[in-house]
Amino acid sequence: MSTGAPGPEGARDLDELAARLRELRVWAGVSYRELHRRIVRARTARGVAEVPVYDTVYRCLQPGRSRLDVELVVDVVRALTDDQAAASWRQAFQAITGTAADAAVVNVADRLPDERPGFTGREAELRRICQPALEEPVVVVIDGMAGVGKTSLAVHAAHRLMPRAVVFAVDLRGDDPARSPADPGAVLDVFLKSLGCRSGQLAGLDLQARTARFRDLLLGKRALILLDNAASTDQLLPLLPRTPGSTVLITSRTKQNLPAAVNVSLEPLTSSESVQLLRRELGQDQDPEALRQLAEYAGHLPLALALIAGRIGSSPEWTLTDHLDRLADRRRGLRLDDQIEVALAQSYKGLSADHRRLLRRLSLHPGEDWDAAAAAALTGFPTAEAELEELADRSLLQRRSPGRYGLHDLVRVFAAQRVRDDEPARLRRDASTALLDHYRRTAAAAMTMYAPQEAAWRPEVAETTGVFADRGAARLWLDSERINLIACGLYAAEHGWPDHVADLSGILYRYLDDTGQYTDGEKLHQAAVRVAAGTARGRALSSLGVAYWRLGTFGKARNVYQEALGIAAAAGDRREEIRALINLGLVNERSGDYHEALAGYWTSIEICHEIGSRLATAQALQNVVHLDERLGRYRDALEHSSQCLEILAEIDDRPTEGRVRNGRALALLGLGETAAAVAEASAAAEIAKTVGNRVGEAYALLTIGRALRKQGELERARQTQQAALAIAREMSNQDCEAQALNDLGSTQVELGDADDAVRLHRAALTIAVELGDPYERARSHQGLGKALVRQGDRAGGRSELSRAATLYGGLGTPEGTETPLLT
Repeated sequence: MSTGAPGPEGARDLDELAARLRELRVWAGVSYRELHRRIVRARTARGVAEVPVYDTVYRCLQPGRSRLDVELVVDVVRALTDDQAAASWRQAFQAITGTAADAAVVNVADRLPDERPGFTGREAELRRICQPALEEPVVVVIDGMAGVGKTSLAVHAAHRLMPRAVVFAVDLRGDDPARSPADPGAVLDVFLKSLGCRSGQLAGLDLQARTARFRDLLLGKRALILLDNAASTDQLLPLLPRTPGSTVLITSRTKQNLPAAVNVSLEPLTSSESVQLLRRELGQDQDPEALRQLAEYAGHLPLALALIAGRIGSSPEWTLTDHLDRLADRRRGLRLDDQIEVALAQSYKGLSADHRRLLRRLSLHPGEDWDAAAAAALTGFPTAEAELEELADRSLLQRRSPGRYGLHDLVRVFAAQRVRDDEPARLRRDASTALLDHYRRTAAAAMTMYAPQEAAWRPEVAETTGVFADRGAARLWLDSERINLIACGLYAAEHGWPDHVADLSGILYRYLDDTGQYTDGEKLHQAAVRVAAGTARGRALSSLGVAYWRLGTFGKARNVYQEALGIAAAAGDRREEIRALINLGLVNERSGDYHEALAGYWTSIEICHEIGSRLATAQALQNVVHLDERLGRYRDALEHSSQCLEILAEIDDRPTEGRVRNGRALALLGLGETAAAVAEASAAAEIAKTVGNRVGEAYALLTIGRALRKQGELERARQTQQAALAIAREMSNQDCEAQALNDLGSTQVELGDADDAVRLHRAALTIAVELGDPYERARSHQGLGKALVRQGDRAGGRSELSRAATLYGGLGTPEGTETPLLT
């Protein structure tokens, strides 16, 4: 952004945003007439058909606005400053209008989409995109009208450019009728995490810093990035790596003026290419003249040609002449956007009433793909498999994966227009309610199999749907529907279904936490906190606190836990009071206040006894076991773990059992019983694998690694610790990562590699400082001190060991104890 230019920061509503725009105009010294001229010139240069009149531009900056066109706001900012500044104004608009949460839900693939069979033509364009003479980095922008085949060309070219070391593909939703364009910051988050960044490292970075980090990580790598359906230049600029070896393929309906980009503007296929495409779809024995006329009616647009071919293939009783007669009745100029409307309307009118209703209502789904059960919920059909297959056969749906379907963005536009025109708002809302009910009921059924021991702690759902044979089947459904569940929760929060988002937050909490989906959990629980009331809000606050805690933002976690505790106490909700006390104890542990944490755990256990909750008693005791061991009370830890395991045997809580067995292993390790410790930790690791708790598996591996190191099996210890470190980074768990780094450092010292040990302990110290964890800081200083002494730096080593002793003393733990925190 230009230095000193007024920005949108802090604007709370559209009036304040308009006021900031007025300040920006004054700062730039541009008259309203000149501002209008600049916007008209810019849109004309980009090929945008809609050009605002002077009065529209003037009113955009005036007070009393109840709505604003975000694209006009962005164009005003571009006209007064530059493209880079426009991104922050778009984000401010999204935050004010409530579209930011939707824009933050993105689906990034680390592989290219499959090529459509029978790709035809575009040889000249492919030579421009793929020619080896182009110097890298390469940015290619493929623009053209709707249905002209931009995405197909980009995917085909991308496959020609393979292999690459790094591959990303993302739909930026520039022309999605129901969902906001993807937030470039959210896309960068997924890119960076795929490249090894942790969630905690991204929390404080603004958009510019994330872009810089992205470019740094791609240095030296041959990257291929497909950015499909781009909305604007300001959405694209942060996503361009601009590093040697990188290639970015962009598709957009409008021209994007990107620096040094190769611009490929697609025109319709030639007549011969169109006929060749139809031959491939319909067979080589068709009348060539009839095919030529069909291609003419389709305007040589690949999408229109595919739709017409689909109709012909599904209507064997019709001759090609019959189809030509029908198309003749609807002949129009087919090089405008409404050409696609013609092709889609043709296919739509050939559907039965039920199929038309299904297509219309699928546009109401807030996710990107779905199964037959969700489609049935939207329509009220008993089942929808055959109907979905019929729509897919007619090229009105895309088969995304076995049993899952999605709408092409152009078909979604068409269907969204039809549902608004053909169905009253009451019926549309009823359909959306039915869809949200379906996901709430099925998620509740899945969680009944996934975590049956916690049923009393989840929201009550009157009726559940979906029969899951076992926990594995339930987990498979949760994994496949996770993005839809989050999208539905955010949609519910923003469109007037507060009970649905509050219930989804409570139902999905355990699954999202167990599987390390902390960012998704944060989004969902935040949405629930924003709209829920009473005890439902308190429950969502506790769940949000856990997400904050996992992501390393402990101050925010403490605040929401305290608020949740106040709500639970005022309402007499003893279960949520227990939960808040346990969670506050975890925050106190992190800050080193072990005795305060223990007091909270024992208070929660007293309440557990009052209400007869064996599950909560076991979960609180698990944390007591951990602190017993941390404080060197190994016999107490074994006694409490035995009590805990006795309860868990009754209620069959396998995830908690795994954590308790790992705590028991640590106590045995503290007593010098290494063989018994390995046995308990191995059992814990096996349980974690069985229930899909990756973080729990990593902590158990750390315990095994420590025992092996004490037994002198240094190479096995190192391999085990490296496996734990890999899982910790995969799951973005910084606490586990810091412990793994410290453990590896200690092993490397004993293996004689003091230099690597210094590096590892310093990396662990950086994370421990970020987390505010005094215990792991002490371990880092202790390990670093030993490594420095081994290097010959005795003074530096003594200094680090002195820091460690001070920290251990303040915590009241036995100096030198090495114990991993539990999940």
